[in-house]
Amino acid sequence: MATIKETMKQLMGDEDEAGESCPAATQDITVNLKNRAKAINSADYGPENPDLPNTAFWKAKADQWEVSVEDAKQSRCGNCAAFNQDEEMLACIAKGIGSEGDAEEVIDEADLGYCEIFDFKCAASRTCDAWVTESDEDEDEDYEGQENSAMEGEDMEDKPKAMLVIKIGAKK
Repeated sequence: MATIKETMKQLMGDEDEAGESCPAATQDITVNLKNRAKAINSADYGPENPDLPNTAFWKAKADQWEVSVEDAKQSRCGNCAAFNQDEEMLACIAKGIGSEGDAEEVIDEADLGYCEIFDFKCAASRTCDAWVTESDEDEDEDYEGQENSAMEGEDMEDKPKAMLVIKIGAKK
């Protein structure tokens, strides 16, 4: 199965001819901060300090998603389908940190990864309004072979299954 990153590169025609290189935000702190600010302003990326209770932040997320505060706290960047911690990406992040400090220690302490939606280095303990998850295969099986009015009863086995669930705004 293709990753979100691979799929987006194919769709956007963004593949380097010489092979894959590191995203700019992993190498340039200014680009990273600009992209992170976009995530903060447009998708409420946070909380600012995940080690604090952040009661108001989590209450707002729970209200927005119409779930309990405890459930909202389960939707973190670290379990978001757009959070990339593969070896190549972590190597890019380490390369970008360079001699500024012990890159491996910084990555481990912050549990860093790369947000494929907003293109910035992201901490696993935070979240945002664009949090996505891979669909539950058991849930998909419940729909197999059932008639779907939008598909006018066509055989659903030939149709691709939903890959992602996106939580943006309140549930309908």
